[in-house]
Amino acid sequence: SEFPHMAQFSSLSPIPGFSSWLQGLLSQHRKEGRGVDLLSEQEWREVEQAIDSNPGTPAADSLRKIIATGEWTRSEKLCHALEPVLMRLCAWYLYGEKRRGLALNPVANFHLQNGATMWRINWHADTSPRGVANSCGIMVNYRYFLNETSTNRALYLQNKVVAASEQVLGLVSQFQKNSKL
Repeated sequence: SEFPHMAQFSSLSPIPGFSSWLQGLLSQHRKEGRGVDLLSEQEWREVEQAIDSNPGTPAADSLRKIIATGEWTRSEKLCHALEPVLMRLCAWYLYGEKRRGLALNPVANFHLQNGATMWRINWHADTSPRGVANSCGIMVNYRYFLNETSTNRALYLQNKVVAASEQVLGLVSQFQKNSKL
């Protein structure tokens, strides 16, 4: 009401916990011998070639290490190989990972409870050391369409439905198609 001419509001938000969640997922899948379930065979080949790790080191271990150190951000080849993988995994983390039916990520949960739409996931949006450590440099836009916030809020809180754009849903669909979780 303070800004009557504005119909849409957006945020560019961090994704705290994504890197930790991903590290846990890679560790769990490595222990269970299911590391190949997270990426397609072609993606694993591209990542292995880009990582150029020690012979005999499992690709999942190498991937965990480079994500933990942030080394991958200094290699154009690695960035190119990891972008589709990390974007897809991040979309799933934001959209699909739940605690008691609500978004696991606290920032996502905050915006969704306020009626926002998960609008766009942005590659290399925060390449600061903290941004890379927390979210592999990825950030997310939440958009508030004033005429939809009440409906979005009610659907989220009552039915656990996340309002999301086609870009986010496309990445989630890719995750569901390529990952065997």
